[in-house]
Amino acid sequence: MIPTRPSLTPREQRLTEGVITHLPLFAGVPPQGIQVVARRCSILDACRGDVIAPRGTRLAGVFAVAYGTVKLALRSADAEQRVLRVLAAGHTFGEPYALLARPCGYDALAVTECKLVVMPAETISDCAERYPRFSRNLLTALAERSLDLLATFEAATLLRGAQRLASYLDGLAGPNGAPGRIVIQLPVSKTMLAAQLGVKKETLSRLLRQLAVRGLIEVSRREVAILDRQGLTASVSATA
Repeated sequence: MIPTRPSLTPREQRLTEGVITHLPLFAGVPPQGIQVVARRCSILDACRGDVIAPRGTRLAGVFAVAYGTVKLALRSADAEQRVLRVLAAGHTFGEPYALLARPCGYDALAVTECKLVVMPAETISDCAERYPRFSRNLLTALAERSLDLLATFEAATLLRGAQRLASYLDGLAGPNGAPGRIVIQLPVSKTMLAAQLGVKKETLSRLLRQLAVRGLIEVSRREVAILDRQGLTASVSATA
């Protein structure tokens, strides 16, 4: 595990306060509370490919991504990897393991150069006791994470690769996408997306071509235009 830096420079203190202020978890926490939390945090710098937190280790706290991209992944005995989540700036991870003092259940790896703010579990617990709004935010975040996990499990066990891809693209378009052509950007590389969907990169390319041939999407590098949202949605529930 990469060591954290508990002693913050004045610049890092300001960065930490800025990161925490913009986290949904801390919406409604007053500025003085943010300052107290920031003083208890540490900083972790990671290069591309670094293991931020290996599976089975105790986490130093809850991690917030200041900048860069992090992936949470499971690895099988034959080194096959399944990406659970891809996190960008403003996302957090590790809440259940840090708060319950349990070993981490996945590998957290840096996809790009990253800087992360590490918030000790005691600090998170103190905020939950002091600020009711923070407690509600934390409950909401963990509930949404549980629903996301269920959706991921359902997709992995019940949906074919084409259906998982269609569901993923439909989700990127948002819950209330406007009718007609909708242009979205893939937030990760196709290699990363293939790992996230549990398929090989070659399979992902083939599935994208199939959706394009059916007139549902157009693909240009990491830009995807959804041409028929209704048809794309219908393909998710289509029988195998």
